[in-house]
Amino acid sequence: MRNSESGNAIFYIFVAIVLLAALSFAVAEGSRSSGKTLNEDRARLAASEIISYGDALNKAAGMLRLRGIAAEALSFAHPDANATYGTYGTNPAAEIFHPEGGGITYRLPPDMGVATAGTPYLFTGSNQVENIGSVCGTAVCSELLMLVPDVRLETCQLINKILGYSDKNAIPVSDNATDMTLFAGTFANVETLSDEDPLLMARSAGCYRDQNTSKYIYYQVLIAR
Repeated sequence: MRNSESGNAIFYIFVAIVLLAALSFAVAEGSRSSGKTLNEDRARLAASEIISYGDALNKAAGMLRLRGIAAEALSFAHPDANATYGTYGTNPAAEIFHPEGGGITYRLPPDMGVATAGTPYLFTGSNQVENIGSVCGTAVCSELLMLVPDVRLETCQLINKILGYSDKNAIPVSDNATDMTLFAGTFANVETLSDEDPLLMARSAGCYRDQNTSKYIYYQVLIAR
């Protein structure tokens, strides 16, 4: 009888060990799945914020143009921005981030959206976008752009998904080098974006892989010329 009871006890212990192992595995798998979902949710929020901020800047730039501000006079000066953009308050009516101008709040891209936290939005007037505005090969046809120079891959994919270009898992298209000279009132003809992949042609916004740096870059046309 005692041998039977001993055998039963060992059996129950064995069953308990198996159940505990199964439970531990299930919890671990659930945690991994939850972590994946959480990261994707964060990337989606970052992608949405970047797109929304670009849209707001586009509307602000358009509003200032309607008020008679020349494209060359638009300013991205702000106390927290690169000094190349100019001195904040010099010409408030033409400044995107001034309450008397565009009224946009100056901010950085969300950390989850960029490879390096603290990466700023960049504003440049030295790139043309294929089939946006006029394409003439001179500075007269260069667009005023907002750039995010080092977007995380998963955020880049979700940006294109939200914009309706591709599936969230699609590898972003590649394009040639992007000129990132900061805009200070002068346009230049340095590069043409989206001329090497039809997916981005005539698109006012999108995310792609820069062929020279292998970084993922988001662009938003603020003024098409």
